[in-house]
Amino acid sequence: MTPCAKGSPPHGTARVGSPDLVDALAEHLGLRLAPREFSLPDGTRVAVDGADGDPPNVLVQSTRIRGQLKSSHRNKIISNAFKLLWLRDSTFPGAHPLLAVSPEAARLFSADAWLTIALQHTRIAVVVVSPEGNITTPIPLRDQLFTGR
Repeated sequence: MTPCAKGSPPHGTARVGSPDLVDALAEHLGLRLAPREFSLPDGTRVAVDGADGDPPNVLVQSTRIRGQLKSSHRNKIISNAFKLLWLRDSTFPGAHPLLAVSPEAARLFSADAWLTIALQHTRIAVVVVSPEGNITTPIPLRDQLFTGR
């Protein structure tokens, strides 16, 4: 798999993720994470908000929520998780999928929520990035890469 594009998307293309979330996460992990678009063997093209190396060890999708949390935000986070799961399982089996979200989304990840349990089961990490760039993990992580421990 080779990236089709690195850096910012072409002029006129809206960036879906939030660069400040990915940048704070990159700093926390000590990695260089950049937006990437991959061209898969079947011709499918898929972009992520952040990835390191080639092949990537970390795949990131981010969601910045401004204002009140809505069902559309929850649906975007679920969609991002599904994309990461599919990309990891179909193409990059050694990669660590990670969702970076703003603090407004933290309440989606209570211990008994189906989404929390599903993310734990599929080994998708979630980090909450504060406006100051602090990282917290609302879901207990088994993977030391993301906890820094």
